[in-house]
Order: sequence, then structure tokens, then C-alpha cells
Amino acid sequence: MMKQFPAVLAALLAIGLTRPGFADEAPTAPTTVLAPMEAHPALWTAHGKKGTAYLFGSVHVLPQQVDWHTKSIDAAIAKADVFVFELPVEEDLQTHIQNYVKTRGTLPPDKHLRDMLSPKAREAFDREIAKLPMPASAFDHMRPWLADVTIDVMDIQNQHYSRQAGIEEQLKKEIAARNKPVIGLETVDQQLSLLVPDDPKVELQNFESDLENAKADNDKIGPLLDAWMQGDVRKLAHLTAADMKDYPQLRKVLIEDRNQAWVKKIVALLNENKTYFIAVGAAHLVGPRGVPALLRKQGLKVDGP
Repeated sequence: MMKQFPAVLAALLAIGLTRPGFADEAPTAPTTVLAPMEAHPALWTAHGKKGTAYLFGSVHVLPQQVDWHTKSIDAAIAKADVFVFELPVEEDLQTHIQNYVKTRGTLPPDKHLRDMLSPKAREAFDREIAKLPMPASAFDHMRPWLADVTIDVMDIQNQHYSRQAGIEEQLKKEIAARNKPVIGLETVDQQLSLLVPDDPKVELQNFESDLENAKADNDKIGPLLDAWMQGDVRKLAHLTAADMKDYPQLRKVLIEDRNQAWVKKIVALLNENKTYFIAVGAAHLVGPRGVPALLRKQGLKVDGP
């Protein structure tokens, strides 16, 4: 199953968790000049009692050459009084995440990750880490969840996806130029808790499952990005639903429960006489249980797909 991780995964790109000792910066990929890719992502407009909210599906990491600025998106950005992300903008975000990784990401000294894996998963693990520009020994004392995320982060980098090109990072430049406030729908701790199952057995099972499905997962990234770039919300909803059909509980935790919580906060925001630009993961905005659909069920008028 392709990861539907929250925005905090993109932040992990910046802390160098893939290096021994968790250095402050992630490895820098070779600079490649690529032709621009013009995107036309979907945009919704929700009308509350007093306020207005533009809902924009974020991709937290993107290829550098993707240009997602359209006239309607730029107009919405220009009108916004407040910007809303999954996470607030925190100066100490990287330190916060580093501390979490250091305290919750390592095994006891007498345990080795590879020894915990089944023979089949061990073979898949060896294949995956052989592709990475880091020694296998760097994984020795990682907990399964951290090894899983580390492999994902390195795969993202190898495919020339960048956090700096992601929606939130690009929007931060717009926000700084306009000196506008940013608020978050969740806390960093809430998102980090989504990465680590309470049951260590489930944590290990998730990692082994992801190792076995690694190639299929990577093959799904392209179609999802294409659907987002074309503003094809039906296709995006279909691909997301198909990706998680075998994991209903995970979909509930990662997508549906969070959508319900966000809708309550968005409805409250719309009681204020302000215009909001809300950028959250694109998977949260599509389908019958997406944020726009839930707002419509609340009786709000929502323009868009």
C-alpha cells in the first residue's frame, strides 16, 4: 500500500534522519535541469456564515519542475487573510521531530532490526537498502517504523521529489511576502503519533508488508501525481480508495477521522469574517468522505468539483 502519511513526513526530509546520528540536513541530490510541468490542480470554495475558505489539495513533496500556479489559485492566495495547513509553522519544528526520532525511533542496544524480520521480509529489506546511498549498518538499531519512513524518504529523493518544491514550502514564501498568519489543524505530536502503532507487533507487520509491496507502491506515485496535476478529482479519489481498500482501519485513522475533526474546525473558522486559504493533503479533499463533501453535508455551500 502506498503511504498516505500526514504532512509531518515531508518535514522528516529536512532533518537528515537517513544519516547515522540524524544530522541536521538530508543528503543533497544532484542538480538536474528538467522541463517545466504545468499543473491545474482542483480548487474548492466553501462559504460560511461570515467567512470564505479556499480548499486546495496539497502534495507535500513534488518534482522541482512542477508549476501549479493558476490564475484561480493565485487569486485565492491573494485574497487570503489567514493560511491554514495541517501543521502550524513552528520555528523549532525540526528540533521537535529530531527529539521524537531520537527518543522513539531506536531499538535497545541488544536488538537488531534485521534479526526481527521474517526470512522473506529480510530478503526484501536487503534489496531495498542495497538501492540506498547509505550503509546497511545505519538501520541496525532503527525501530521498524523509522526504517520504514527512512526508506520512503530516500525513495522520494531518488525520484527527484523535493520538500522545497512541495505546496506548503512554496506557500510559505507567499505568506512571508504578504506577512499573513498561519494556523494548523493538528499538532506535530498528533501527526507523529500516526506513524507509530501502539502495538510493536503491528509496527513490525506494517514494515514487513511495506517491504513486500515496495515496487508496486512506487509504481502508484506517477498516476496519483498525474491525476492531481490534471485536477481530476474523480480519478484521484478512485486511486486513493483503491490503494487503501485492504486497509479500512488505517484509512479511518489516517483520512476519515482526521477529516471529521478538521471539518469541525473549518466550520468554526467560517463563523469569522475572514478569508482562509486551506492547504491539506489532496487525499483529504476527494471522494464522498472528503472535506468538501463533509462541509456540504453540514449545509455549507461549496463551489468546485
